[in-house]
Amino acid sequence: MRFSLTSTTTGLKKQALFLVVVVLAVYSRAVFGTVVSIDDVGIMKFYGSQGLRLTDALTPGQGYYYRPVIALSFYLDHLLFGQNPIILHLENILIHAANAVLVLLLGRRLLPESTRWAPLVAALLFAVHPVNSEAVSWIAGRTDPLAASFVLLACISLLKGMETGRMRHTVASIALLVAGVMTKETAIVFVPASLLLIALWRRLHPGRHVEAVRMQARVLVACYLLMGVLISAVLLSRTAGENSLAKLLIANIKSPAASLLLGGEVFGFYVKKMFLPWPLSFAIVDLSAWYLVAAVAGVLFCLFARRSYPTVTMLCIGALFLLPAVAVGVFDVAWTVAAERYLYIPSAFFAIGLTGYAAGALQLRERLALIAVFCCIAAAGFATWHRTGVWGSNIALFEDSIATSPTVGMLHHELAIAYAKAGRYAEAAKELEVASSLNISEMLKRMIRKDRLLVRLQGVPPEEKRRLINLHGWNLVKQDKDLLEILRANDYLIVPKLGPGPEKAALISELVTVSEALFALTGDPILLYNNGQLLLESGDRGGARASFVRCATAAPRDAYYVKAALKLAAALEER
Repeated sequence: MRFSLTSTTTGLKKQALFLVVVVLAVYSRAVFGTVVSIDDVGIMKFYGSQGLRLTDALTPGQGYYYRPVIALSFYLDHLLFGQNPIILHLENILIHAANAVLVLLLGRRLLPESTRWAPLVAALLFAVHPVNSEAVSWIAGRTDPLAASFVLLACISLLKGMETGRMRHTVASIALLVAGVMTKETAIVFVPASLLLIALWRRLHPGRHVEAVRMQARVLVACYLLMGVLISAVLLSRTAGENSLAKLLIANIKSPAASLLLGGEVFGFYVKKMFLPWPLSFAIVDLSAWYLVAAVAGVLFCLFARRSYPTVTMLCIGALFLLPAVAVGVFDVAWTVAAERYLYIPSAFFAIGLTGYAAGALQLRERLALIAVFCCIAAAGFATWHRTGVWGSNIALFEDSIATSPTVGMLHHELAIAYAKAGRYAEAAKELEVASSLNISEMLKRMIRKDRLLVRLQGVPPEEKRRLINLHGWNLVKQDKDLLEILRANDYLIVPKLGPGPEKAALISELVTVSEALFALTGDPILLYNNGQLLLESGDRGGARASFVRCATAAPRDAYYVKAALKLAAALEER
């Protein structure tokens, strides 16, 4: 069986262009997708905050992860495009299109020349596979496609280094690996994957650049050992605290038997998803024990299937990239036990391996096989196109997620928020009731209590609105910016309706207290200026002067109200 030493250029440009067009067509609806309330909103708020510097975005935070490359991409999105959601979604789609082309290039290098259509079929399968729709349609899902870009480029660069015998390509592969790890930690799986690729290349091309390949292998191992030392040093430096490695791995650890059983279920879930991705879901919190059957079937297939070096190697590399996803489920690191986006990198290698295996088995019926394969790809493409529509709004996404995971309180809470923003308050109240009846955390209970209040405030008179907020309890209200702003705006509506007397004085006193609490949270000096005006109206000249002085001290020198505050403070002092 003959294998190509390089990625041949015959028809390459046309095939690459065809792939890009297919991806753009399948994901066309995702361009106008929603900003998902889970993670997307937080990303846009953080990277869109005033005064955020590049060093702030790239400096390690207090969380589990350090991903400066993905942070840089979101920082540049804000700097260059103002976080336009259309641009953010389009970038994800273009990254996916580029990855499909990289799968094509990798397949051309690894699959036999006799299976001439296999690389394109593999790239198409990867491009339209419904399981990848989450990583592409979700703005926050960019981590996996961007990490995949570096992993695939590292694979191609490593193979080119062995093909040419030039060390610079191997060094480039290591650099790409580092960039991948700085995008998402799971890219580190390229370390064992690269050793499998070297072993594969030696089998396919024995006697070619033997010494150069050995030297490249030694350089790779030396660099990997150095990376291991550096990573170990970083992990050991974070052995204490809320987000330490020990807390990450030990907090929810199960017994060995339970861990092994759950690991098998998670692995089987991902194996099944590659062949039968439905039902698709954003929230996968429970797995059936039947997934163990898929796990055993996958292992048996690798052990007893007809041997073909490239296809088996690609399947093994795909399985290796599943291991971090299995660990996430076993150690209970994420809010879901499994996630479709974790299949993004493995699916690239599975697509090459499975397509190569099928092409080799069906060579005698090539025309019939191609028709069947392209029918399957067309069906998968339509399913992905339909799935991107679900990501078009938070309501559609969370309704779909609840249909498959009805016991997750967080999903009902997010759907309630989406309903409330759409003005569907009755449905929002119902979802909040459902969420509060489920097994949820204390933090979520507090959030639901506040959101229930916000729903009840819709359409009620100002006096009733004030009563409901005060019933919520001042200790809670004074810590909540949203409630303080609502109460402050509401009190300003009531004050002009009241004549002089104790009731108006009490309301002004409440307004001053509310504005002080809001100033403590936001640091906005205009609140102090407004307090000075209120106190002056109520006859408290000393309090008014103090507020004007504090305002002038806290405000920027060029603020439009500073001169007025200083003038009023001086006038009150003279009297």
